[in-house]
Amino acid sequence: MTIVKNPVWHAVSRVFLCLGLLVVCAKTSYSATPLQTHDLNPLTLIYGLPLASPASLLTAEQSLFSVSLNASNTINVEASGSENLFIDGETKELNFIYSFALKNGTNLRLRVPFISHEAGSLDSFIDDFHHAFGFPEGQRPLYPQHQFLFLYQQNNVDLLRIDSPNQGMGDISIDIAYPLYSSQLQSGSLWSSLKLPTGDAALLTGSERADIAVWYAHETHFRLNWSRYYNIGFMLTGESELLAEQQKTDVFFGMAGIEWRTSQRIILNIQFDFHSAFYQSQTEFLGDSIQISSGGHIKLNNDNRIEIVVIEDIQVGASPDVTFQLGFSQSFH
Repeated sequence: MTIVKNPVWHAVSRVFLCLGLLVVCAKTSYSATPLQTHDLNPLTLIYGLPLASPASLLTAEQSLFSVSLNASNTINVEASGSENLFIDGETKELNFIYSFALKNGTNLRLRVPFISHEAGSLDSFIDDFHHAFGFPEGQRPLYPQHQFLFLYQQNNVDLLRIDSPNQGMGDISIDIAYPLYSSQLQSGSLWSSLKLPTGDAALLTGSERADIAVWYAHETHFRLNWSRYYNIGFMLTGESELLAEQQKTDVFFGMAGIEWRTSQRIILNIQFDFHSAFYQSQTEFLGDSIQISSGGHIKLNNDNRIEIVVIEDIQVGASPDVTFQLGFSQSFH
């Protein structure tokens, strides 16, 4: 038996199919979640380099609390012209972050960090990690494990020498975000930040000066369950109590990433973080930095999630050899 297709019914069915797809897409609309990373170089960490920030903001009556522990391990030995640098140790940063929305859509974010510098307890693990994944080890095999020394010299004069572990509160930062536009396909927001001098330069937990930053955040959903996002910004630093003569007062920074929602609970990210040099120096460690972050989020339920990240230095010698990050966030409505 031959079935004759009715052209009117065929057209109507196409319309309903398109409407159905639109409904599905609407239900799967979501906001991209950048990995909340930044450079844990101990000589960069004293400044107010902002965390990677989302373009989609919280709405009225929403808030978010998160805590993250970052552990970086590095060894860097350089001699360039009149400069000598020896960095061997481990830096840990514990961040407490609270974000909330005002009635006009403006978001406020408060970050309180606690920082410690110590000998490399992760040295053996890092070596095994590099061997397992074939990452370059740089100068690591040339020096004993579990050492601690942060040293910077000019003309053989010590401008920085920290050889005993220390810890303390870092510099508190207050961020303000303004929504610019938002749709199912893309969002944009403008961020600004004030870093307060609550840390201690002698402990390498702060610069003892205020810093300000302004940056733009954007995200685009280009395929079902796929997003790309970026930040780009500019920062002005106050004259630090540490290496003030080498310090630069203007710094450009940013990040770019891609996100894939593999399921309702698992989100995977690849992200590149970069910034220009904070110091006038011929050494790599005090110069421009580019890092790659890989990891993602595991949603425990609709209100909380776990973040797991591994950060490697693409520009070898300009940032820690490797950083591990573990975070937890809880949203409130």
